[in-house]
Amino acid sequence: MPDCSVQKKYTQYIFPALLLLFFLLLVIYAKAAVFPLILSSTLAYILNPVVNYFEVRGIKRIYVVTGLYIVAGIFFALLIFLISNFMSFDVETFKTDWPQYFVKIEKIIGDFNSKLIKLVPALSSFNLSERVISYLLKIPDYAVKFLPSLILVFIVPFITFFILLSGSSIFDYVLDHIPSKYVELLLHITTRIDESLGNYLRGIITEAFIIFLIAFFGLFLMQINYFSFIAIVIGLSSLVPYMGAIVGASLASLVAYFQYQSIFMVLKVLIFFAAIRFFDDWFLQPYIMRRAVNLNPAVIIFALMAGAEIYGFWGVVFAIPVTCVIKEVLQISLELQESEFSWKPKPEPARISIPYT
Repeated sequence: MPDCSVQKKYTQYIFPALLLLFFLLLVIYAKAAVFPLILSSTLAYILNPVVNYFEVRGIKRIYVVTGLYIVAGIFFALLIFLISNFMSFDVETFKTDWPQYFVKIEKIIGDFNSKLIKLVPALSSFNLSERVISYLLKIPDYAVKFLPSLILVFIVPFITFFILLSGSSIFDYVLDHIPSKYVELLLHITTRIDESLGNYLRGIITEAFIIFLIAFFGLFLMQINYFSFIAIVIGLSSLVPYMGAIVGASLASLVAYFQYQSIFMVLKVLIFFAAIRFFDDWFLQPYIMRRAVNLNPAVIIFALMAGAEIYGFWGVVFAIPVTCVIKEVLQISLELQESEFSWKPKPEPARISIPYT
């Protein structure tokens, strides 16, 4: 009889294990199909508090979601219209100036390579100039490969709309079909993850948008070529910690040097991005990200490297949110181990440190 009860106890985990295995295989072998769903779920997760705010005040969810889409659509249409007008000018300028830029870059790299070989003759076989130029020639190919990703701009909002309409019904369905003894634990886990992850995602997107606006108008006032394109790159790269200001300073200072042939303009651009970094570190992040999860910089760097290795660009973007989830799960697991299995060591007596004299 006890054997039957033990067998029944472990049999109940077969279906959840198979279901988890199915989703893991789906993620591994159907990345192209699953990835838009992940992006849509993330966007729905970020927008859901706004929808809930109006829903609890008596407005039907479908009206709230539809109104949110209309307002967001008008806002982004105006934003895209303004940016596209600026970018159209940048594209035309790039078409006419790129040959000149390429010749200048080739000359600078060649001169630098010659000086380097004089200092270190062993580097002559490395062919630095040829390698850098070959990478520059591949830039259009990388841009073309990125174009198919633009279809996500249309697919993700479409899927997000229906996820927002469903609200918490999916989560409620899961709660209704799991053993009651696990409901409280699941609610505790999701609440902890929601508090840290939700604050982080909403904060980082707000921070990236503000940095994009500052860079856009700042580079425009400094009359830097391709300022709209550089600002967009800075805004996207700001979704990754420490990346926005570094990418912006490198890209904008390079363009400023080729445009004005002046070290003063490069210094001006570098000072501008140093100011952005200062504003971000001392004012923007403490205000926007004050309730977000705190991660050690070493953990952030490791997570970014692991994300890049696993999933490339999008792996870097989602590295920190996934790390937030893993951190909360590990902390809750350790708390359960301490409370259920008495893992927590006994407190040591207070030690008095006497300075050496």
